[in-house]
Amino acid sequence: MNQFHLLRPEWLLALLPLLLLLWKLLSRNNHAGNLAAVCDPQLLPYLLIGARDKPAYKLHLIIGVGGLLAILALAGPSWKKIEQPVYRQQSSLVILLDLSRSMDSSDVEPSRLTKARFKLLDILKRRNEGQTALVVYAAQPFVVTPLTDDSATIQALVGTLTTEIMPSQGSRPDLALRRGIELLQQSGEPTGDLLFLTDGISDEALRRMLESHPSEYPVSVLGIGTAEGSPIPLADGGFVQDN
Repeated sequence: MNQFHLLRPEWLLALLPLLLLLWKLLSRNNHAGNLAAVCDPQLLPYLLIGARDKPAYKLHLIIGVGGLLAILALAGPSWKKIEQPVYRQQSSLVILLDLSRSMDSSDVEPSRLTKARFKLLDILKRRNEGQTALVVYAAQPFVVTPLTDDSATIQALVGTLTTEIMPSQGSRPDLALRRGIELLQQSGEPTGDLLFLTDGISDEALRRMLESHPSEYPVSVLGIGTAEGSPIPLADGGFVQDN
């Protein structure tokens, strides 16, 4: 049920200066009473010529009532509540982090993955509004966190993200893209963005990927690494060999 309320109640503060003005105007008329207590009654009419004119009191009444009505109108009395739109400065963002073995390469010191994690932390710290999700992928995609407003939780997990945590190696950004699109669609958000942090998607590969998995959401790629590349280290101290 709708109840009486004011849309702009802050305008009621204007009653204070209005009351002060009326008090000053009325105090001028009351000055006659103060003089009557100390002045000769025969002299008083000559000292207070016009002090008690009725038109002055009418003017004060008009100022008081008119000012009160104007302030109440500005305060916006209403029986129906106006819904205020919820505005988000940033749309939802799904970050797709590549954890394939090539991210351990050190052509970007100390490694591509370390650089990517720094970039990821920087993005998370800058997101004051909007929901964020994190998906990691190699041969398969895995959701680290679904869309959430709590970017601090994602930041706390970044340090644990290594290529060793992936159950199988490979590089399937197409599957990661499909999973990211699903997260945005499931959230019901009308807008959203997908961001790859990877060393392995060329413009041509991205084009083919979007043809296979059309996205209603913008897709961006933040490349990590150099064109020259470097050997991919293994946990036992060797390097990955091409078969």
